[in-house]
Amino acid sequence: MESARPQTSTNVRFIVPVVRMLERVAPAWVEARAFRLWGRPSRNAGKGHVGGRAFRLEVSGVTLAAWEWNAGGARGTALLVHGWSGNASQMSSFVEPLVGLGFHVVAVDLPAHGASPGDFATVLSLGLTVAALATRFRPRVIIAHSLGATATTYALTKGARPERLVLLAPPVQLPPYLKHFADQVGLSGAMQARLIKRVEAMLGQPISELDLRTHAPTLGDVAALVVHDRADAVVPVASSRELVERWPGAQLMETEGLSHDRVRREKSVVARVVAFVGDEGTQVSARR
Repeated sequence: MESARPQTSTNVRFIVPVVRMLERVAPAWVEARAFRLWGRPSRNAGKGHVGGRAFRLEVSGVTLAAWEWNAGGARGTALLVHGWSGNASQMSSFVEPLVGLGFHVVAVDLPAHGASPGDFATVLSLGLTVAALATRFRPRVIIAHSLGATATTYALTKGARPERLVLLAPPVQLPPYLKHFADQVGLSGAMQARLIKRVEAMLGQPISELDLRTHAPTLGDVAALVVHDRADAVVPVASSRELVERWPGAQLMETEGLSHDRVRREKSVVARVVAFVGDEGTQVSARR
């Protein structure tokens, strides 16, 4: 979810008929391989420079790479959550201004990301990780990007309750994300349906459990700012518009020309986010 939608290449056009042939002769094998590939984040972005005090953090049996700044900050903790195939350094644009406001800032590499161990993750597992982090640090503020924002909102249904939440380009529903992945690797519509059923079997409940619109009406006690670029090629802005309509107390900031990734590091966005979490949030307009 970290990069824009790719153009159809010669390689993709070549692989589609091969995948479709394999679906006919070995559908169970294709399903298992596709599920494994779907849940394997890329580490191509590298670890990046995070800074701060590095430490290891045991969360739900996994030892995560973590960093903190301004321990004991008078304003409480602000937790930074990166997106799929990302790492903690990608949220670094928020560190200095949050420290300047007096927050204790914590950032982690989620399981199977960055410097943390593992090679498989799901929105569900990431959401449970964020919920565990919230239980440990009791953050007053959480700022999350992309699929990390989806995981963070799911964590709210598991008890996480920051006073202020910032969601940057959040995928609101899982099926479009699965379809985007399936289209990239050439899976048929029938195999996409099988993949969704496999995800539901893993969840033990319908995939709608990860639909943020379903939970939004119950989250009115959390003040939320959703930031989304109108030209986002990975996650359409319409999904965030619908989310905000259903979320009491949520507001939407729309940007122009920032794409899916730049929205988390653009200076004007950082300034608006910092204003929102720094008790100036009531002055943030609902739509830009």
